[in-house]
This record gives sequence, structure tokens and C-alpha cells, in this order.
Amino acid sequence: MEHGKAELTLGDTSHIKPHWASQSLIQKLHERVGLKLPEDQKAHFYRRLLEEAARNRNVAMAIDVCVHCGACLDACHTYQTTRDIHNSPVGRAELIRRLVKSSRASGKLLGRLVGAEKPTDEYIEKIATYYYQCNECRRCGEVCPFGIDQADLTRTVRMVLYESGIAAKYIATVIDNVERTGNNLGLPPKAIAKTLEFVKDSIREEKGVDVRVKLDEPAYALLIPPSADLFTNIDTLKGYILFLNLIGVDFTFSTKMIELANFGLFMDERHMRYIGDMVVKTATELGVKAVIAGECGHGWRAFKNYTAVELEKRGIATLHIFHLVVEAIRSGAVKLDPERNGDVVYTFQDSCNYARGGDLTEEPRYIMRHVVKNFVESPNNRERTWCCGGGGGLLTDELLKLRIEYARKWYEDAIAVGASHVVRACAICKAQLNHTIPHLNKMYNRQVTYSGLMDLVYRALVV
Repeated sequence: MEHGKAELTLGDTSHIKPHWASQSLIQKLHERVGLKLPEDQKAHFYRRLLEEAARNRNVAMAIDVCVHCGACLDACHTYQTTRDIHNSPVGRAELIRRLVKSSRASGKLLGRLVGAEKPTDEYIEKIATYYYQCNECRRCGEVCPFGIDQADLTRTVRMVLYESGIAAKYIATVIDNVERTGNNLGLPPKAIAKTLEFVKDSIREEKGVDVRVKLDEPAYALLIPPSADLFTNIDTLKGYILFLNLIGVDFTFSTKMIELANFGLFMDERHMRYIGDMVVKTATELGVKAVIAGECGHGWRAFKNYTAVELEKRGIATLHIFHLVVEAIRSGAVKLDPERNGDVVYTFQDSCNYARGGDLTEEPRYIMRHVVKNFVESPNNRERTWCCGGGGGLLTDELLKLRIEYARKWYEDAIAVGASHVVRACAICKAQLNHTIPHLNKMYNRQVTYSGLMDLVYRALVV
């Protein structure tokens, strides 16, 4: 196989769809944010879609301004790896455009929808299927000559679907977990405490130093990682804890809210705000002066653009762990030995929401240059980065075949520059790589590995 040219194997992907959430789960989520399931879901979907087309600038642009130039097709990994035109920015938009244009042509006005012809169940499910094959990566928006943000259209359509009673089971379940328990995995407080004790013991054994870890205690700062760091990305968690201890930051975790990842971004902005407000409430109750975000791309985007604004209104400073690491390296507050990460060739690949929604691209590279010996840039970096293929809430088993295809673009970027280890500073990216790299290594006859960035900081730290 010629590197950089994926074999196109899927074609029509209309049969690859997520498991849909039950109406009882959606009703429970609706009640939390003041919604009610509509009696006529098709009519509600149609009416709300037309309202958004009239009100929402990005929706109107996608419908009225797009000239089908094809620029987004070359930039879109979902189209490039499947060649299904509906699984593309312009193809998804066309599904919506047909309904809106049809309504306009027939002269039906928003206030006169009684008796209007509604889209069929089959057509709505087709819309839902393809809008839940989008990673919301925003790469199409980087190249569109008119600046159309098709990912915003995806978010809007998913919102209307959710209001109408349709959402991916995985996303709805994760949102329910975090809103009930303070973390996506539904971990109880005892499990969180045991994990932190295990990490303390591991750091003592591996680094020969005792670290202090507070839980539900007053402190200067509240550290919020994605909860996956307490379950699968333990080396990332060790990196946070050891680093903050070495630079002398008084920090705590909270069992009430130990989740940076915000799946509300993938389904409905009301839930994104609900989850963000949980962070604000927790930080306020603990009386912290700062909140530190861990490694999570979409979590950072929601945090930076909503939660941080609300925290700073209350006088609470906000920053990413990478900001502190960069400052510590520049000031000499920590000592790092890149030799400890070996002779491996590393590439850092930006997560979509850091690069195209979170303004966090240079800090990770500065850190990489101080913690590894051999760092190479992937061909598509910063704003041009390829999505991991699991973003947008697609990280579920029934979509694995699709996710493996999507992952080929970043994988081929890594091997094109001779990298054998991919660094991605995001919980979703790491979970996606964990699931897809074994398949890709077999396909390409390679042995590519992966990790987060704080994992490498942890190994390189000299104590």
C-alpha cells in the first residue's frame, strides 16, 4: 500500500449507525434541562429545523451559501475514507437543504405548519445516521472559501434531533452518568479514592518520592482531569500529580465533579452548560482560587469557551495543565531528562478541539521538545490536523468499523514521517487509538504505539 492513500472499502455507510437512546433516558435528560418530549416528534423536528434555518446563521449559510465547490471533500476524513457522499460535509448539508428548500418552494411558513407534509421516519433516521457519523472536527471549516462551519450544523441538527427524541445511546448515557455522579464512567467516590491511593503508591515505587493528593478538601486549585485518566490513562494521571507536587501547587480533586470531558458539546448545548455549571458549583463550594484542566480536547474547548468564563466571573482563575508545564520548564522549576523516553521517534498530533476550538497548539510542542529526544511533526499539524476518528461521540463499539477507516488518515501521517509513537493529549483520542491501533498495525504491518503528553512528562521528570 502506498502511504498516504487509504484503500477505500466502505462505500455506502447508511447501515452503520449508533444504537439509539431509549425514550425513557431521553425523557430523564429532558427534564434536567427543562424540555419535554413532543407528542408529534416528526412535526417537531421539521418545525425546529425550519426555525434554525431561519434563525441560525451557520445553518442558513450551509443551506443558502454553499456552492458545492468540493473543497470540504478533500479536507474531510469521513468522506476520504468512505467515499460516501452523504458522509461528507456537503452531503450531510444536502439532506437538510432538501427539507428546507422544499418547504420554501411550497410556500409553507413557520407559523402555518399544521397539515404540512412531514419528513418520513426513514428520512429522519437517515439524517440522524449521517449526522452521527460526523466527528464534529471542523476541518471542513478551515478550507471552506465561505467560512461555513459544517460542524456547527452537525451540532444544531443533533440538538433538534435530541429535542425530538433521537440521540445516540452512548452520548446520552455518558451525559446522564456525569450529571448524576460527577464523572462519565459513573465511578463512586470510594473507587476514585482507591485509584488515587494506588497512584500515590506507584509514584513512590517508581520515582522514590511521596506525593500529596487531596480529595474533597480545600486547596488553592481544583484539578479536573477526564475521568478516563482514573481508569485507563493512569500514567497521564501520574504526570499531573507528580508535576504539581514538584512545583508546589496545593491542589485537590473533587468526587462531586472529576470530569473535564463534556459530552454536552456532542448533543445539546443545554447539557454542555449544565455540566459546565457543575464545575463552577464545585469550585465555588471548595473555595479554590484556580481550576486546572487536564488532557481532553473537547473538554478543553467547552471549558475554555463556557466554563472558564463563568469561573472567572467569580474571580477563579482558569488554565490548562500545559500552561503550568511550559512555565515550569522556562523558569527552571522542574528538571527533565529526555533520555528517559528512549530513542523512539515521536510525533505529536493535535486534537481537533485544541487546534480548531481551543487555541492550544504551541504549548504541547514546547513540552515535547523538552521531554523526548526525537520529535517529528506530522504533515498535517495544528489547524490541519486529522481527527482521531472517535470524536463527536462516535467512540462506541457498533461504529468501530467506521472509526478504523477514519483513523487511517492520522496513522498514515505518522508513518509518513517515520514516527513509531503517536502522542495525543486527549482522552477520546487515546481511547480511539487504543481501539484502532491494533487493527491498523495489522493492516500496515507496523508497530505504532501511543500515549498522552503528561505520560512523557512523568517519565522525564527528575526528582
